[in-house]
Amino acid sequence: MTTTPGPVADLERALGAATTIVDGVPEDRHDAPSPCGGWTVADVVEHVITGNHGVAAALDPALAGTTDDDSLAGRFRDSSARAVTAFAAPGALSGTVTVPFGTVPVPVALGLRTVEALVHGWDVAVASGQDPAAFPEDLAQAGIAFTESMFATADRTRLPFAPAVPVDATAPAIDRLAGLLGRTDPRR
Repeated sequence: MTTTPGPVADLERALGAATTIVDGVPEDRHDAPSPCGGWTVADVVEHVITGNHGVAAALDPALAGTTDDDSLAGRFRDSSARAVTAFAAPGALSGTVTVPFGTVPVPVALGLRTVEALVHGWDVAVASGQDPAAFPEDLAQAGIAFTESMFATADRTRLPFAPAVPVDATAPAIDRLAGLLGRTDPRR
């Protein structure tokens, strides 16, 4: 599914880049530790799959379910398609939806899914020896702006993120987003 330019297309692009990363994870790296504290590569991917399915089903119960493909990459691809389809449906961006943070306006949930795809894609890329710079710079920049706006209006201590980690201002935006969300880059 290709959507028209806008926030749903941004989610689709972020999940597409993350799918490329997930597809590139060697089988022997599924149990590797990730920069997301205490989680393996497979744990991170499963977390995104669960979130994608949850929001898709919340927006459109007809999208609940899973694929017959039991591979990690196949399930990731399926969950991503369901999430994009749910957000792209006519009228889907109005109203509210309940996500792990609580009940939020649907555009906020969309922004959260996009940031999740980016930062957890970064986790998987770094943990599996892939280049996270494959994530579109404009999406990572937008992810930083969205995250900073969320932190400006929320008590960060109540959110499931480690304190921000300093990252050089000249680093790729995806690395700066990861640092903002408390990721220490093991490559540095």
